[in-house]
Amino acid sequence: MEPPRRQHRWQAILTRHPDRIAAALVAAGFLWRVWLAHATFFNADEAWHFSVANQNSLLQAYKMSHTLAHPPLLVLILYFWRHVGTSNLMLRLPSVIAGALFCWVFYKWLSGILGRAAGWAGLLFVTFLPPMIALSADLRQYTLMLLFSVSGAYLLERALAQDSAPLMLLSSGCLYLAMLSHYSAFLFAAALGAYCILRFLTQRVSAQVVAAWLAGQAGGLGLAWFLYSTHIAGLQAAYPQGQPLHRFGDFYIREWYFHPGHDHLLPFLYHGTFGVFRFVFGNLHMGDVATVMFVAGVVILLLAEKAEAKPYSPRVLGIYLLLPFAVNWAVVWAGLYPYGRTRHCVFLAVFGIAGVSVLLARIAKQRTAIAAALAIGIVILCHIFGTLQGRDMLPLADQRHEHMDQAVEFLGREVASEDLIFADKVTSMQLGHYLCRQKVFSVDHPVAGYEEFRCNGFRVVSTELTDGPMIPDTFASEFRDMVRRYRLKPEDRVWVVQAGWARGLGEILRSRFPQFAGIEPHAFGHFIDAFRLTVEQPVPSAVQER
Repeated sequence: MEPPRRQHRWQAILTRHPDRIAAALVAAGFLWRVWLAHATFFNADEAWHFSVANQNSLLQAYKMSHTLAHPPLLVLILYFWRHVGTSNLMLRLPSVIAGALFCWVFYKWLSGILGRAAGWAGLLFVTFLPPMIALSADLRQYTLMLLFSVSGAYLLERALAQDSAPLMLLSSGCLYLAMLSHYSAFLFAAALGAYCILRFLTQRVSAQVVAAWLAGQAGGLGLAWFLYSTHIAGLQAAYPQGQPLHRFGDFYIREWYFHPGHDHLLPFLYHGTFGVFRFVFGNLHMGDVATVMFVAGVVILLLAEKAEAKPYSPRVLGIYLLLPFAVNWAVVWAGLYPYGRTRHCVFLAVFGIAGVSVLLARIAKQRTAIAAALAIGIVILCHIFGTLQGRDMLPLADQRHEHMDQAVEFLGREVASEDLIFADKVTSMQLGHYLCRQKVFSVDHPVAGYEEFRCNGFRVVSTELTDGPMIPDTFASEFRDMVRRYRLKPEDRVWVVQAGWARGLGEILRSRFPQFAGIEPHAFGHFIDAFRLTVEQPVPSAVQER
């Protein structure tokens, strides 16, 4: 603990220049995100999103956005932004900027409703926690959704404090943009709507503000109907293994959906809540501690006395922090949304971090410097002990762009124009992005069950998305099936490439199956792998058929 005199000095500095120092921290977080966006290669989802936006017309990009399980805003932004540049950093820059702006708006929102000490703790969390940085350096919808969602929450507070109908309409407008960014924003908006009703019941609000809020709700319902009728209802055609809405992502995030015949609801929600905080804090043990801290923070608010300066009770804020979780629990029970250690639930980070910050502010007795020091300590622990790994959360060392640069250079040097590259669908998305040098290319289906594209002298054949990654136990049958269906001739050369989130296919085949002992896998990091086969290459017959 710092000497009292030093504590007072830091407290005085933070009191005199809170916004300037906060802006400096956000700028530091922005630079960290810029570095990460430059340092790492595109994962498959990022490459997929760019390929959808990389079309010859805006209308075509919009139509292609219907093949994604997300609203179209990011695709429309990328359609125009790609003309600025197509490097990893340039394409990710809108997400980086949105992530930094989110940190600032979150700080203003949290400071306004829970005080400066909580606001500073929350600012440090959203700016420097490893997963929050990683989300901002990722070409996906999450930082746009977070920015617009928390902007809607902030403007709602301003509208209620100033009794302003225009600010209330602006709040609704931000929520519309959030809904057009990611479907989890509908859960955020539902919780915000319930909170607004509570506020209407606890303070005087003009009829104009109420009318503006009702107009905003009507607009939100209209937007929901538009997105459902033009996008969600048609997703079954793009993903025939699922049905729109009901456990839609079951085929790849099954463990985060509630299955009544298999799971028990209360234990599922219990473990899922810990999972949410484990994802947000990027650390198993700190996530568990943060869950308990969140509960304690909410209890503090629910038991607090009403402050004279506030027109509403702190209990309303306690309920506010719980509402998004309750909304998520309801749709989990209905089978409409996942819950747990997945970025699909990152909208809960806004309220989860707020609850943790309440407890830190109480421990610090509302002294900003001490609350900030406690938050910094937690952030440091999360960085020292590493982030959780899982789908699209690879170690930084394996995401360095040098690995992909070396793989692309190798394929360009070794793969002849008459050779064929065989990959799973996830890998083909990355190959399309890098081998085609961010140019427009088309994917064909010349053979049932396979997809194919050609560019820059390469011919890439892949399995379909629902087939999953190629694994050693089924690779031989997949290879034979592809050879048969494509009617490849003896001596035809096939390069097998695997990237995505699987690892070590070539080395595992060589070590486990004597028939593959002669292959020469070329690894680029732990998650990019390439090796050559010929059509008559012997394959083990004892492996499991697909």
